[in-house]
This record gives sequence, C-alpha cells and structure tokens, in this order.
Amino acid sequence: MNIKNGKATFVIPHWRNENVVSKKHLDETMDVIFNQTDTNWHVVIVDDVSPSKEAVDYLDEIKAKAPDKITIIKGEVNAGPGHCRNVGIKWAYDNGSPFVCFIDADDLCATNRVEVARKIFAEDAEASVVYSTFKVIDENSNEVEWDKLSGSIQEIIEGHQGNPPQGPNAWIEIGTEKGYTNLTSATNVRTDVAFKFPFPPEKVSEDSHCWMRYSSGGGKFVYSGECPTLYRIPQNTAGSASRSREGGRRAFYETKIRVDHDGFIRAIEIAIVNGKINVDQRAELMIKFCLKLGETMRREDQIDLALGEVKKAAAYDVELTKSWIEKMGFAGWAMAAFN
Repeated sequence: MNIKNGKATFVIPHWRNENVVSKKHLDETMDVIFNQTDTNWHVVIVDDVSPSKEAVDYLDEIKAKAPDKITIIKGEVNAGPGHCRNVGIKWAYDNGSPFVCFIDADDLCATNRVEVARKIFAEDAEASVVYSTFKVIDENSNEVEWDKLSGSIQEIIEGHQGNPPQGPNAWIEIGTEKGYTNLTSATNVRTDVAFKFPFPPEKVSEDSHCWMRYSSGGGKFVYSGECPTLYRIPQNTAGSASRSREGGRRAFYETKIRVDHDGFIRAIEIAIVNGKINVDQRAELMIKFCLKLGETMRREDQIDLALGEVKKAAAYDVELTKSWIEKMGFAGWAMAAFN
C-alpha cells in the first residue's frame, strides 16, 4: 500500500429517516471532501439499512455525481456505525488504499485533511493513527459556545491542549489520564491497522474500544492541530443517535462503561502478549482507568456511576486506590465511595 501515491479512503456510516436536515448535512460533508487540497481519495458510504427509501435512493444520486470517486454499499441488517466502518475498511483493504479517514455523515473535515494525514504517514513509517482536534457546531453549522458543551466534550478538547497523547503507548495515557481523546470524525488510520483491529459489535463507545487496541497493538498515535474537524451536535434535539439507540442518557453511560472496560482490558491483554507491559502492571493500570472513567462520569453528573467506578478500582487494592485518588486530584468527590 503506497502512502505517497495511494488513494485515501473516506469511510462514512450512513443512516437516515425522512429528516431533510440530515440530507443537507450529508451534502455539506461531501462538499468538504470534494474540496480536499489532496484530490487522491475515494469515498465509501455504507448505509445501515436506513428506514427511508428516499434516503437510500439519494445515495445513488450522490454516486452519479462522481461514479469513479464514490462507492455505495447498502447493508442488509442494521448493525450500527462500527459495523459500517468495518465494511468500509474491508473495501479499502481489498482495493489497496493505504489509509482511511473516518467521517460521520453530518460532520465536516478540514479541506487539507488528506494532505496533512498523507504527509505525516509518509514521513513517519511508525505512525499508525493521525488525529486532530475539533470544534463543535450545531445543526445550522454555528459554533457552540463552550459553556453549552457537556462535561465530557470539554474534557476531550481540554486533552488536546498542551500535550495531546502521542506515541506508541498512547492508550495508557488516554485510558488513565486524558479519557476519550480522538473523535472518530477526526481520526485517520493506516488501513492494515484498521483491518487488523476491527470495531466491536457495539453501538456505543465502539470507537474508543477500537483506539485502545490500535495503540496497544503497536500503533503509534500522532496528533496534528493543522486540520481540525467540525463535530456536529444538534442543540435543539433530544440527543445523539447513539444515546437514543441505547434508551436514553442513563442507559447510554452504563453501556459506555461496559464497553470502555472491555476495550481497556483487551488493550492490556494485547500489550502483555506483545511484551509492552508486564502482568504486574495490570492492577495499577485498571485502578487508574476506573478512576479516570469515574471522573468522566462525574463531569456528566452521573454521580452514582462515578462512585461505582471508584468501588471497582478499590476491588483491586483499597490503599492503592486511595493513593491514586489523591495523586489524580479526585479526593473532592471520589472518597465518598468509602463512606
């Protein structure tokens, strides 16, 4: 797979009902792709069994605008965005595409995204993941004010300021210090790495699960601030699609906790097998991971879930947990788990 001359592949999961606003957002997503400064790309749109026939038919209209640049794959079973990305990754792998650029059907990537990612991949043979920061926009593409962002979104952006996680063991810093770091729509991955570590069959936090395995499997993360993504979070709707699928806010976070734990545990197992860490490090890593995830839950006002993570940490070692609570600056809330 030739990084310098091969076609980058944009992978777009797609699901739409009759909502005409979603159609407009998809058009905007495609517009920024067509305006890429590096024109050596292909788009694979994978439909996740959209309930609207008009929406599915519209994909054929999009392909007709540039049939040599766009591939449409229509799924047979609704399986979530992770599955759709796996389908797109396989297409990229089978067609010799050197790297994939994930983008959701309502987000907007920078017009120099392919150019920046290709340059980094070409200059650093060890780089497996190139990610950028993002700004949040609403349904009308207006930037959302900081104080209107959720605590967890603020946490991600804060993690990009100063020293974003980079290097061959970024998963440890992400899992134990920063929390969720690289937004899917701002992430580019070498195709062979993406193919080796597919998205799990989950509809919440499936991306975080994947990033952990990319990194612990030996993938070097590289951050670039040159090509920020515009991440769309509608301000006048009930919530994100993933949260709706999971039955609401509380159920969403319960699922996130389950999937994130599984992803981090699998990352530890991969790292042990690869000799990156030893078995004796497992307990301390899990303690720090639980505490950091608990902090994320606290920022989302899910206090009982946050304290539940502290209790999970304490199950590994009570005194070590209390020590790390102090070191991580969480004593103001986390010590309540021991009352």
